[in-house]
Amino acid sequence: MCEKIERKGINMLTIYDLKNNVMLKQPDFFKLVEGYDSFKGVSFVGSFKIIEKELLPRFKQIDLILGMEDQKTGKNLDQLLNVSNKVKQLLSLSRDSDFLDRIENQTLNLRFTKDKLFHSKYFIIENNTDFIIFNGSMNLTKKALKQNHEMLWMYEGKKNDLQDLKIYEEHQKLFKKNFEEDSVDYLDRKIINNLYGKTKKQITAIIADEVVDKVQQNIVEVNPDDIVKITKDADRKEETYELHPETVQKVAKQLFTEKGNKRRNEEKVREEVKKIVYQDFSDPSQNRVIKASTLYPKPVWAYQDNNIIVEDTNTNLFHSLEVNSDIVSEDDVRTFVRIIESFKLNKVKDESHQALSAFIYLMTAPMIWKIREIYRKSNFSKSADQIPLSMVLIGRGTTGKTLLVRDYFKKFTGDKSHSLQYTEINDGNGARTDKAVRFLDNYLHSQRFISPMIVDELNSNFLHSKVALNAIKQWSNTIKGIHNVNIFAMNHNAGSKEINNLEEITKRVYYLSFEAPWLPSNQQEINYNMLINDNNDHIYRYVVSELNKRLVHLTGEEEANLIEDYLSLTKEILGNLLKKYGYYDRLKNILGANYDYKIDRNRITWKMLILDDHYEHIAFTDGDDKYFHVSKAIFNDFKANGYENINQTLDNYFNMFPREGGIAIEQYGNGMRLDIDKFDKFIGEPLIRKHYERMHKDEKQQDTVTALLKAQVEQNKMMQEAVEKLTEQKEQENKKKGFISRLFNR
Repeated sequence: MCEKIERKGINMLTIYDLKNNVMLKQPDFFKLVEGYDSFKGVSFVGSFKIIEKELLPRFKQIDLILGMEDQKTGKNLDQLLNVSNKVKQLLSLSRDSDFLDRIENQTLNLRFTKDKLFHSKYFIIENNTDFIIFNGSMNLTKKALKQNHEMLWMYEGKKNDLQDLKIYEEHQKLFKKNFEEDSVDYLDRKIINNLYGKTKKQITAIIADEVVDKVQQNIVEVNPDDIVKITKDADRKEETYELHPETVQKVAKQLFTEKGNKRRNEEKVREEVKKIVYQDFSDPSQNRVIKASTLYPKPVWAYQDNNIIVEDTNTNLFHSLEVNSDIVSEDDVRTFVRIIESFKLNKVKDESHQALSAFIYLMTAPMIWKIREIYRKSNFSKSADQIPLSMVLIGRGTTGKTLLVRDYFKKFTGDKSHSLQYTEINDGNGARTDKAVRFLDNYLHSQRFISPMIVDELNSNFLHSKVALNAIKQWSNTIKGIHNVNIFAMNHNAGSKEINNLEEITKRVYYLSFEAPWLPSNQQEINYNMLINDNNDHIYRYVVSELNKRLVHLTGEEEANLIEDYLSLTKEILGNLLKKYGYYDRLKNILGANYDYKIDRNRITWKMLILDDHYEHIAFTDGDDKYFHVSKAIFNDFKANGYENINQTLDNYFNMFPREGGIAIEQYGNGMRLDIDKFDKFIGEPLIRKHYERMHKDEKQQDTVTALLKAQVEQNKMMQEAVEKLTEQKEQENKKKGFISRLFNR
């Protein structure tokens, strides 16, 4: 009954047919199950629409356990307590749908977890004589069926075949246990009749009562620890946690005490739960994960009449930022310097430059909008879109990005709100970025808030999303007046998409790379826990306040410097603060130039190119110890790298060097000529100089041996000549002696 069906461009599903030992590429899942009339399975379901449109018309009997997308603590409670979502799902059904009828007559049975989460995905599809079993990664969602890369294995068999029957019976046994013992009804069929013809409010009341009954009658097992995690106040500074929808949090607080015990006044609980859901439906922001305003920094800073004003979180009124001249102490400066130095002394590779540049951008963030206004009004020819409205700290695993945004930045800016996760502003971590963009856009267009929006765990797909990229460009090009900036921490693991390094993005988004791992704790020179404790907002308040004063009364020289480098005033103010307490020399080497992600990437690219080539295409000119040559042949093995040909690759690599560095001397037909020491400075280690010395050391050794051999030959020749001369002299003496002897003998 199963056949190989390929529909290119429809989905990315792959199925391995165990019976026929064949891989099916891009099959249509529902084509494969034609002719079957019973569907059993465990799967996350994105919407009841999938059941209504895809399952109900095809199968006479459907038994489905609703699993979860991710196996995370307390998520089963979302299924139970999210009354609003359950009502929305029911209201989304078509008017002529038989969805409720099928539940009532039990030809559609929906269950959900009773205690432990279901994370498995498997389906048993059958008729009277045949069956087919699927197991793998695919959920019953539109994206899984049409877009995602999904993998399943399938086994198709006959019920009268003993070998097939054994596989069938084992899976039926598993599903029977999952269905009857491990799960409960998602929607009680006894209440179905009461739902027909009812208003939204009436349906809400019915569903709310059902949820309260499940809790009060212990139909669902609730872990008190999970309740505590949901109901606990969100004022957490250093703890990351899984966010639950606001409705779930409110309902949980009405049903349970803070310790996770059920509340006793059942009737009051029922009424309060209904009020919560009614309010949720009347709230225009109901589709958000939680109300947007609760995710803003606390206290939030704003701007008015050339003054920075700060919100009083108790009264919601704003007051001017008060900064005394002596607010910053030597201890504050020492702690700041040690934070920066920890990214050098505690890491496998020095990343203190990135850390300092990140802090400098953070201190400039509240005044970025004002600097952009100065750019627009300036006579210097530089566009305001050259100033990035977002900073992204890129890392792999535990390399310091989250430490910065969560533990350092929050306290450094005085922000007492919890550490905001990307999933909170995007309603999950899916590929769509609409909600996150809308949230950020609303805050950017406030026309008064200047506190940076700091978001941890940005999805790496965000910077490839068309919606997000268009928004980034639009924000940079069109936003005027008072606005904030965005600061993100993003995990970029091996195998992820390459960072979007296009010029149109890099000028609008400031990338900083944190990829070096930390040294083992016993080798780290600085205790970062002490730094977190000692960190405060004194330097931030002082620098931002001084920056605002300077920008309001900007001199011509300061304007010129600012146009050249939008961070110049911040660095000057910070530099003076460091000098005041004698710490300037410790950071002066990295305070001048801003960290440049593109140059850093190019540096690594060139280093790997040379090392992977094993110096085979590096050459030196005799008598020239200043320059070296790179042959074009070094790129011969490059394939599918995005360049049209080897000449384009040569051009690209030649242009990776900053012009002001004086590294690239000339490019010619067969390669390029580069400065040895300037190249090594760019790379960060004497790569070429050491190679030059190694090569010339070998040459010198060879020359020495050759000279010794030559000297030996000359010496042997001289000795030979001396021996021959002595022999000749002796012969001459013997001849003379013989003549005289003969003369006297006579």
